[in-house]
Amino acid sequence: MSFVANALGASLRIGTPLLFAGLGELVIERAGMINIGIEGVMLCGAFSGFYAGWVFQSPVLGAIAGAIAGCAFMLIYAAMTLKIRAEQIVTGMAMNLIAAGLTSTAYDALSAAHPTETLSVPRWEGLFESWKDVPFIGPAFCMQTVLTWSALALIPLIWCYFEMTERGLELRAVGENPAAAQAAGINVRLARLKACLASGALCGVGGAFLTVSQTSSYASNCTSGRGFIALAAVVLGRHGTRGTAIACLLFGATFYLRDAIPSSNAIVQLVEILPYALALAALCWKFKSGNAPAALGKNF
Repeated sequence: MSFVANALGASLRIGTPLLFAGLGELVIERAGMINIGIEGVMLCGAFSGFYAGWVFQSPVLGAIAGAIAGCAFMLIYAAMTLKIRAEQIVTGMAMNLIAAGLTSTAYDALSAAHPTETLSVPRWEGLFESWKDVPFIGPAFCMQTVLTWSALALIPLIWCYFEMTERGLELRAVGENPAAAQAAGINVRLARLKACLASGALCGVGGAFLTVSQTSSYASNCTSGRGFIALAAVVLGRHGTRGTAIACLLFGATFYLRDAIPSSNAIVQLVEILPYALALAALCWKFKSGNAPAALGKNF
């Protein structure tokens, strides 16, 4: 039973950045935009969160900085796709390349300026860590930080936003038929801009989680393709809130399985590619089979 509890707790922790990024991508896709640059947004959030957390010695400020950095970086995507009407896929790929170079250069400069100093962020304690010895519940849930609990709380909140609020219905209308939505009095560009900012904040926090909560340190390209996996989770989840959340946690479990198998095991090479192979399989799924918005990827 302890193994199951530990595995569940680790899967939740590892799946948290995927959950933030997946829900962020879901928001923007329901508005009719596809951003494959969320890997870059997560990288910016990871570095900004780490830097702010190190400077102020506060993981909370690091998470906030990650959200702000994600929003700021997404403004580039919004300007290119909403104002200039650039192709969304190409813009997203460019953002990934920019973020990879920018964050690596910034971290190298930071390391060179402080060659003898330990660059790390204080450990973020679990929200209910004092209950960690409670059987099953303790290892699985009580050791999680406030960010993991926040990510889980976002699942019903975003579902309610899409299904039960006027603004959520407007956002879905923009994603299905922007011309009809505008004819009904909805400001399509404004709705999509808000979706970009919300997506940027969530993906930025997801990236910051890696550096201020999971590792308390930074390494170049530390997201390791998690942005693309989050993108695949939206497809695998059939563009629904609950489906996307379940897919993100499933990918988190595959990462845990990959890390849990001893490196000396003969099949470790196959397990290493498991999360990415599953992501590739999900991305090969046709969008129409996943209830994708009708206007997905089309500029307006």
